[in-house]
Amino acid sequence: MNSLFAASIVVGADMTRGLEERGLTRTRATALMAMAGRDPLTQREVADLLGVTPRNVTKLVDALEHDGFVTRTAHATDRRAVLVVLTRKGKEAAARMDSEADAFARDLFGDLPADDLATLVRILTSVTARIGPGEAGASR
Repeated sequence: MNSLFAASIVVGADMTRGLEERGLTRTRATALMAMAGRDPLTQREVADLLGVTPRNVTKLVDALEHDGFVTRTAHATDRRAVLVVLTRKGKEAAARMDSEADAFARDLFGDLPADDLATLVRILTSVTARIGPGEAGASR
């Protein structure tokens, strides 16, 4: 288990550095990735995707909007609802993160035998499902 802890620290630090270079936090990046290909979404739908409260999503969307990653628009049929839409900058950031995550995974695991890689992916998928989306957490 110590190796899992050590690996998570190294991967987490690398991810944090990369995100900071782009003006993102883990929470903001998680939101962009969750919204990519699904927008427009109501703020309630974003909260549900991330497993956080609507209040936290309001602060998160405020920050993403301020930095040009999303815009808010009025809902066509529900006056109480606000839609969150990725901007071009937000879509490009999500696509870049997805591409870089794939490249990083290839760098880390590309030399593993196919059976071992399949086992690793199955385990990581199981662990991620067990932990759940609430990791995205707080307001920023």
